[in-house]
Amino acid sequence: MTRSSTIRSNAARRIAVDEPPTSPSPAHRRRRTVLRLALGALVAVFGSMWVYVLFFAPKTGAYRVREESWRTQARQICAAATSQREALADTSAGYITNPTHEQMLHRADLVARATTILTDMVGRLDAVPLGDAKDRQRVSTFTRYYRVVLSDRQRYAERLRRFDNSPYDETVEHGGPVSNILTDFTAGNDITGCAPPNDIG
Repeated sequence: MTRSSTIRSNAARRIAVDEPPTSPSPAHRRRRTVLRLALGALVAVFGSMWVYVLFFAPKTGAYRVREESWRTQARQICAAATSQREALADTSAGYITNPTHEQMLHRADLVARATTILTDMVGRLDAVPLGDAKDRQRVSTFTRYYRVVLSDRQRYAERLRRFDNSPYDETVEHGGPVSNILTDFTAGNDITGCAPPNDIG
């Protein structure tokens, strides 16, 4: 290649580099605009949804009983039951690792008496009249699972009377202790006093 042809080739490359890029066609610009608008609308929809869920959606949930009068009566019923249970004995010492037979029998009696109080409480909760069929179903489901807890407590008392000191255990429902369902229900209805006691007293 001669010197003049090399100069012309380099000049052509410089011209090609300096030329501005070809602007997109009108059709391409329209597609990009439509895509931007679609993405913007999608972001706006999701944003609005989360704002509604976090700030405006009713905090009822699947467990929420619609009739406020039921929750008012439930709080009163459960508060009375709690007072009765607390009057039975002082359980602040908690679980005794190596109890004597006498202590185990005393504990069995305490569990049985507290369970009787809870059984009466559940029956009274179930008897509160409700006008809404779905509310009746919610409360019926709650008391049905609560009776599972009552059965677990009764079995524990029976084990203590046989001087079997194995720990209290709960029936598993939906992958976890049955009391989890009851705790969710009571929290969702602002009646935490109706949750199963943390200990077996």
